[in-house]
Amino acid sequence: MNILVLDSEAYGVEYLLWRATDDTILARGTVSGIGGRTAILKHHVGVQATHQLVEDIPNCRSAIKWIIKSLTDPKIGALKDVSEINAVGHRVAHGASKYTEPALITPEVLDDIADFADFAPRHNPFNLQGIKSARSLLPGIPHVAVFDTSYYSTLAPRAYLYGLPYKYYSQYGVRKYGFHGPSHRYASERACFLAGIPFEEARIISMHLGRGASVTATLRGKCVETSMGFSPLEGLVMETRSGDVDPEAIIYIMSKEELSIRTLSDVLHRRSGVLGLSGLGDFGEVVTKAEQGDERARNALEVFAHSVRKYLGAFLLELGGLDILVFTAFMAEGFPVVRKMVCEGLDFLGIVLDDDINRSVIDAEGEISAKESKVGIYTIPHNEELIIARRVYSSLRG
Repeated sequence: MNILVLDSEAYGVEYLLWRATDDTILARGTVSGIGGRTAILKHHVGVQATHQLVEDIPNCRSAIKWIIKSLTDPKIGALKDVSEINAVGHRVAHGASKYTEPALITPEVLDDIADFADFAPRHNPFNLQGIKSARSLLPGIPHVAVFDTSYYSTLAPRAYLYGLPYKYYSQYGVRKYGFHGPSHRYASERACFLAGIPFEEARIISMHLGRGASVTATLRGKCVETSMGFSPLEGLVMETRSGDVDPEAIIYIMSKEELSIRTLSDVLHRRSGVLGLSGLGDFGEVVTKAEQGDERARNALEVFAHSVRKYLGAFLLELGGLDILVFTAFMAEGFPVVRKMVCEGLDFLGIVLDDDINRSVIDAEGEISAKESKVGIYTIPHNEELIIARRVYSSLRG
């Protein structure tokens, strides 16, 4: 069985083609720049070099059509014919409390994904566009939704309830949901495999430090805490998102600036975080400027690392100890300084980084803990699409 996984977002579409019989990734890639004449498809097959193509791609449907065409192209494709795609898995950000497992997409599921857009207005509508486009282009095969929030269905009420009047939870579903579930699960399972510790027995803290960033605590195969909440805005300081802020500060800013709710949302989601603090254009520039002595850039990095360390400390208490600390996503994978700043001074907890190994592991998989470390520290390139493919396969077999 060959399973195509699609992650449709506002900025583009990520995809992966996986063969279940031998657990092989046949192809993967991204389409970025949807809506313009210079949309870029980066397409990778097996051991071949990455193929980069440019085309006029006006919408999500055109992007997915381009992906299918590339997968079956005689020169750069991985398949001879589109009929070799046996199922499609779709990443969906929000499934509320209803979807704790992968769901075969039906009209009811489509309606629910649309309804849950109230919880995730920056994600679910684009996920839905991708699903509808793929179903029209690939009819007659199963399409399955895998929800980011499903990994957090094991949270206890003490972890997911807010200190708000209970009716906001019971009537409107206001609670912590958590996000990046497939990424945390893949990184945690892979790190356990490398460490030789069964996932179902380990105490794990996983750190997805990408444009959106979150920390998750997993105890014996079940999630017990996470930093993101009702939306992907809560928790860590992120690349452009504010993370935790005193609600009274938000009310004060709204009053002073006379901001509309829409403008305030844009400030918190797109103009805050590391880039908002530093005033710079991208995370790599922040790291470079910080190393050159720029005070705002250095402060921004330290604020970011401090927010990660706060959740690390809190989750250590929740787990009662730690076996695995794992880093994933582009900030953690590509910038050793981030991992160093998070782990600095944690020797008393048994978390000891090997500086030389840490500096050498960039955009690669590996153990970066020192020999004397009591906790295994790993960096794992993010691969949520693979865990989605495996979950789709298991659900269809079941």
